[in-house]
Amino acid sequence: MADADLSSAASSWKRYYGAGGSVGFARRVVLKVGSSTLQGVMADGSSYLDAFVDAVSAMRERGHEVAIVTSGAVACGMQRLGFSERPKELARVQALAAVGQADLMGRYGQSFLRHKIQSAQILLTHEDIARRHHFLSLRHTLGELVDLGVIPIVNENDTVATEELRFGDNDRLAAAFATVFEADLVILLSDIPCLYDRDPRVDANAQPVREVAKIDLEVRQMAGVAGTGVGTGGMVSKIQAAEIAVEAGIPLVIALGADPTIVGRIVDGAPEGTLFHPQKRVDRRRHWIGFISKVNGVIRVDAGAMRALRERPASLLPIGVTAVSGHFQPGDGVEIRGPEGELVGRGLVGYDDETLEAIRGLRSDAVADKLGKGLIDPVIHRNDLVLT
Repeated sequence: MADADLSSAASSWKRYYGAGGSVGFARRVVLKVGSSTLQGVMADGSSYLDAFVDAVSAMRERGHEVAIVTSGAVACGMQRLGFSERPKELARVQALAAVGQADLMGRYGQSFLRHKIQSAQILLTHEDIARRHHFLSLRHTLGELVDLGVIPIVNENDTVATEELRFGDNDRLAAAFATVFEADLVILLSDIPCLYDRDPRVDANAQPVREVAKIDLEVRQMAGVAGTGVGTGGMVSKIQAAEIAVEAGIPLVIALGADPTIVGRIVDGAPEGTLFHPQKRVDRRRHWIGFISKVNGVIRVDAGAMRALRERPASLLPIGVTAVSGHFQPGDGVEIRGPEGELVGRGLVGYDDETLEAIRGLRSDAVADKLGKGLIDPVIHRNDLVLT
């Protein structure tokens, strides 16, 4: 949608967020601010972080419950130790995060105290919400923090997060966290003002896209790549974050964060940035399976099993499994792929990888004999399955 169509966009914003100061649907909001944005300085010389905290505090006064997902630990460490570019070595990045995280939280804490607001640090890896009981425990903790009037400040635990434990960037962390926080809105603030139909850095005729009703291949093809030497995100990660949020029924906005007061205008209904419309809210557990759970392996199925899964609510049985890869235990998340490698869905598996390898392709009676039991469990029960 081009800028000429802002009146239509404004009506959509008001539909989700209310207007004229009304909290509307955005009672609980997750704000994500990126490293490149945090480096900015306001025109009057005051620090960006203080101005951002002022905007958050104003939202609080109007009845919003806010959580912040912040980048900046590595950037703070770089600044403190005199690095001009982000290192490529993981261990060096983790060391900078360790130095910078305390500094970052100290700055937030002191800034919020100007408004007599307490804040709390929450450091997460993917593992912390990829396990269902961890997910629920975090939700309970967040509820207590909100009841106490404390603002959660969330960051990926870069000091300990290895590749297999990472979210990858704070855009996706913000969207995943929003499902734990039970948010009504996610706002991603960055140096990217909105989604464009083409890359504006190489095409002067690129037009802003003000609303996305559904994320499809065309929308994904509009995405670019990470653009700065400080942050790790880009439009690709923002589209992926939007998909996580909207499939949970949570609208998401990408907006330029240079002026942090934009967050107040967005929740008031101003058509800033790009709005991703929420889809019909799905069962929370199924959304967790489909988008949040950690994938520990891949199960390949034959054409008959793929057809049964797609055409009727069927469980996956051993006879339909043709190959097993990865290492997993019962209850772990796995991908299901068809004969040509096409993604069929994700689910929680009922067997460990070694047992499944031993029984794949067998009929139920043969599985029962091999395992020495009368009744067998499905490989993935239909209630633990989310189709693509």
